[in-house]
Amino acid sequence: MALLDFLNDGDPPEKPVHRLVALIPLAMVLFAVAYNFYSLYPEVGIQVLDLNDRVLHLAALDRASIALDLGTGFTDPWLDSIGMGYPLFHHYQHLPYLAPALVQAISMESFELSDRLIWTNYLLLALFPIPVYWGMRRFGFGRFPAALGSLIAPLIATNGLFGLEFGSYIWRGQGLYTQLWGMFLLPPALALGYGVLRQGRGYFWATLLLGATMMSHLLLGYIAFLAMSVLSLIPAMGAWTSGVTLPEVRRRIMRLALLSALVFAVTSYFIAPFLIDSSYLNRSVWEVASKYDIYGYELVLGTLLKGDLFDFGRLPVVTILAAVGLAVCFRRWKDERFRAPVAIFVLFLLLYFGRPTWGPLLNLLPMGQDLHLHRFIAGVHLGGIFLVGIGLSLSWQWALSRSNLRALVVPAVITVLVLVPVYIERGSYLAQNGRWMDESRQAFQQEQQDIDGLLEKLAALPPGRVYAGLAGNWGSEYRVGAVPMYAVLSGPGLDMLGYLYHALSLNGDIQVLFDETLFEQYNLFNVRYVVAPADRDFPEFVQPLQEFGRHRLYEVATTGYFDLVGSELSFRGEKKGFYPAASTWLASGLPGVKHHPSIKFQGESGDAEPAFLLSNAENVIGQAQTPAGPARGHVYAEASGSNIYLAEVSVERESVLMLKSTYHPNWHAYVDDMEVKTVMLMPSYIGVKLAPGDHAVRMEYRPRPLRGILLVAGLSVLALIALVERHRERISLWLTGLISDRLAALRKG
Repeated sequence: MALLDFLNDGDPPEKPVHRLVALIPLAMVLFAVAYNFYSLYPEVGIQVLDLNDRVLHLAALDRASIALDLGTGFTDPWLDSIGMGYPLFHHYQHLPYLAPALVQAISMESFELSDRLIWTNYLLLALFPIPVYWGMRRFGFGRFPAALGSLIAPLIATNGLFGLEFGSYIWRGQGLYTQLWGMFLLPPALALGYGVLRQGRGYFWATLLLGATMMSHLLLGYIAFLAMSVLSLIPAMGAWTSGVTLPEVRRRIMRLALLSALVFAVTSYFIAPFLIDSSYLNRSVWEVASKYDIYGYELVLGTLLKGDLFDFGRLPVVTILAAVGLAVCFRRWKDERFRAPVAIFVLFLLLYFGRPTWGPLLNLLPMGQDLHLHRFIAGVHLGGIFLVGIGLSLSWQWALSRSNLRALVVPAVITVLVLVPVYIERGSYLAQNGRWMDESRQAFQQEQQDIDGLLEKLAALPPGRVYAGLAGNWGSEYRVGAVPMYAVLSGPGLDMLGYLYHALSLNGDIQVLFDETLFEQYNLFNVRYVVAPADRDFPEFVQPLQEFGRHRLYEVATTGYFDLVGSELSFRGEKKGFYPAASTWLASGLPGVKHHPSIKFQGESGDAEPAFLLSNAENVIGQAQTPAGPARGHVYAEASGSNIYLAEVSVERESVLMLKSTYHPNWHAYVDDMEVKTVMLMPSYIGVKLAPGDHAVRMEYRPRPLRGILLVAGLSVLALIALVERHRERISLWLTGLISDRLAALRKG
């Protein structure tokens, strides 16, 4: 049994031949990685425009690079090109953007933004079998179960369920770049966290990796802590077989509490402002309810039993192997490590049933009402990968228990016969991805001269938002190859009113209501330029500028990013009343006469001026009669930069200067170099009151000092953890001596 012990538990080999056998798991991991590198190569080998969420990620990476170059606010810059502007990093994980930008800054090398994005995506996806192997080994599993888990890691397939699969990350898929970072970090982070629960040490690396997972993808970090919560109870799950007592459970819960506190301290620079400003994080009315509620136990179990949670569109090989692994784990329940995959898989399968099954009980989870519960499939998939590795290793366990090494031929043949068809199916899926990429590349090359000319013209024109249709109208069919034109234009960083790659901005839901027949809405949203097929008709005020092949560029005479407006109405209430109020206002006559009511969310500090309730806004706006009145003045100059907008204004009567960008309390306004209070205006814009006269106005997005303070504090906590663990024994002796001296002094006293 020495060979079996070595390969399962890590005992030193007794014979040289063991080293040769030990190379088999290594070969499995290397095969999985090599397969990924080869099959995924079109992702980097074919230069083609992005058509999914990578459009957003490219813009975010650009902002991170600019912020690092400027050296200010790099953890919280303003993203101005999507959703009418919003502070993406304030509400969204940002390590996947800062890390590549920091590498570029340190190396002093110049790489195209798109190259940095696609190569990072390619490397993380191709190398994913390695953290799976390492994580399973740290959980205590042998080389063969861990290697077989890594071998199965690239093979999961669903019908676009946002899981740990190729479809979530590749060009033809959803482009979940930040989730890929979280997926890569999750297995080792969870394994190190579990090690802390069991042994009470290793806090530094567990804190570092769990914090990195959290800052790479909030929901996968959340999944890690939910998983560790159930892993802390594992001793109790096996108390009747292993004899582990409840004090061990209490110790693990205390360790989990300490580890959670340390991770929160390290990431508090993001978590604290995120919670403080949660009112300004939009929950989109356009997102399907299933993202928050998911599907119910009948549909989930039916999908699982059909094989579609792991094997969509093929024989349910991975599903069957997971079931075998589950049986093996129950058979070896006395061994704690075999309870861990079951706990992870069952926990997230139950949570994946969602609100149709559990109803308001899910609201007991922290932030349970606002979680995208459909992402819990990542926990189901991670637990399933572990179970598959265990199940597939069963034949290898049998062979390794024999004294004759020729018995290894049997599991080798079984593994090949079982997995080759699945690898072939995944290869076909990726090959189709490559063909579609190549078709889109060829389509773009045929029009490249026209599109380059169009982009050069837009870059030379005065700034303004660009409109090339919406996902719900002709914009979805206006394409270059498979890539919508609004994605083509978003790639170079143009400020777009178009597809909601992110709906975190409060203005995101409102911009979808844009009516391209109304001049006042072009002016409201500062849609200064329109790009459309040459045969499409627009109102007369949309004036054609130039044609570029089949594409025509139009211009609209808007007032720019600033405008002088009135704001006699005020509303106050909860965020959930915002969209009904804003959409009612947009459909009323008030935008046409430039009347923009002010808004304050519940709990926001400020003057206690009379205000209507947001919940009653539909009635109030419907009855409002506000004439346009005499001219308010004009904005005769404007400019913009990173996190800043400037305007020179001549005001004829008391007005509010409105910046057509999303409001956030971190905006600061200066009128003639004196800071003044900002207000939130319908739909969700920034405003400052101006008296008659000429004024120079500066509006600047600037994070609170709290963010920088917490960032320094978090890094200090991380350094302190490293120091304490490095000198653990010395500190323990010092504390013991100090306590003994104090007790002795008390006795003498």
